[in-house]
Amino acid sequence: MGREANITPEQVHAIADAIKAEGGKPTLRAVRERLGTGSMGTIAKLLQQWKAGQERQAAAELVLPPGLQRVVLDFMAAELSATRAPLEAELAEQQQTAADLAAENERQAGTIEDQAGELNTLAAEKAAAEGKAGQLAADLAGAKDEAARERQAAEQARTELAKAMLRLEAMPRLEEDLAAIRAELVKERQGRIDAEQQAAVLAAQKTDLESRLVEAKKEAERTGEQLQKAQARAEQQAEALADARVTIQTNQARAADLAAQLETAHKEADQAKAAAKTAGEEAAKLRGKLEAKGSKAG
Repeated sequence: MGREANITPEQVHAIADAIKAEGGKPTLRAVRERLGTGSMGTIAKLLQQWKAGQERQAAAELVLPPGLQRVVLDFMAAELSATRAPLEAELAEQQQTAADLAAENERQAGTIEDQAGELNTLAAEKAAAEGKAGQLAADLAGAKDEAARERQAAEQARTELAKAMLRLEAMPRLEEDLAAIRAELVKERQGRIDAEQQAAVLAAQKTDLESRLVEAKKEAERTGEQLQKAQARAEQQAEALADARVTIQTNQARAADLAAQLETAHKEADQAKAAAKTAGEEAAKLRGKLEAKGSKAG
């Protein structure tokens, strides 16, 4: 799509008149340099109009005696009759050629402006892609730091799990101790029963047996308290082990999620780099086309 002319015929005609008044020749390049703007095709078309007006003015200013005018007019009529047709055809062809060149020049200028706009757009897109790549790189670095922290947390969780496993390994020994205490309690109960039976038949040993019975009761109470404490410790260790397992599972899930985020960040960074590279290549191609068309237009 061609661009609109930003110069007027009056500007071109005024500059041509000024150059002519200074004794110079109003050429296309001289008019363009004084204007400082506008396409060469448009200026050539307007300058051609000015030259046609100058020729008409010169013809109007020419004054000859009536008799000589008739002779000249008759001669010119005869000559024009012989040469008008080919000259008019040639003139029409030249004017058409000049008009086509002017239109093509304007179209090329519009194309160059459009491509310059596309180049600016691609440059902006490239800058945006580079900014996004930088942001993704920063996000990737943050994700790596977060992954390192999560790995450290996972290592701590594994240490706590190892400690809990050690405590868990000690559980069989505690169970054995509990079984032994229970066996002792059973024995004590049986001893108490035996003592009561013996107290019924052995009145003489009543005092001694009662004393032994009191001691046996105290020992049984102590044994019961030890049994309750052992059970409480076992329950606490079981709860600690369950908490450790939950912590490990949570940390493993978080580590897997962070690994997925890290992989996504890597992919987005690669895509952003590929987009930036493609934008740079497209910009280089457009610059090459722009320079080639600029050299052809020149």
